[in-house]
Amino acid sequence: MIAAAVVAPLLAACVGCQALAMPFIMFGEEPTKPVAAEYPHLEGRKVAILVWADNDTLFEFRNVQLELSEYVGSVLKANVKRISLVPSRTVVDYQRSDADWDRRPPAEVGKQLDAERVLLIELTQYTTREPTSPHLYRGRISANVKVYDTALADSAPTFRTTVETVYPPGAAAEWGSSDTSVRDAAMRTFAADVSNKFHDRRVKVK
Repeated sequence: MIAAAVVAPLLAACVGCQALAMPFIMFGEEPTKPVAAEYPHLEGRKVAILVWADNDTLFEFRNVQLELSEYVGSVLKANVKRISLVPSRTVVDYQRSDADWDRRPPAEVGKQLDAERVLLIELTQYTTREPTSPHLYRGRISANVKVYDTALADSAPTFRTTVETVYPPGAAAEWGSSDTSVRDAAMRTFAADVSNKFHDRRVKVK
């Protein structure tokens, strides 16, 4: 009887320990898998980030070129080894001083900026509200992304891809969000999506 009285609480305690341990097993670190860079050749290079936008976008968001290049450059520097960047302000000042910059080969522009590579981001969409519900905030940034080697002035891009970012991804932003906060979050997400093309990373296994 004494043994049973001692064993029973111990068994109960063990069951309790298992129950307490379950959340740590169930909610432990999620498994990931490696994803290789689509274009790993920005490592160790000096890069000029050129952002192109149409006149309507530039009229509504005057500083979009500077802002996007700053966001993208910051994430690239954090993830791509030994990359260096032409200062965003230098690039944007150049663009604003030469209205025809986008009519010349990007590699030629990059060479004038003393860069080895040009990362050209051609915006095809840049909005902060749902098209069918203008009162709802939701950032959408889409772009053609190309890389040019400045040693090959008239050549085609050495890499090209498209990036489409939606923030928030599931639905419109929560009530109380502002245009500024949604735009900021969308640009941060877009910058990460662009950067992911140029460095190895790990992603969650679905």
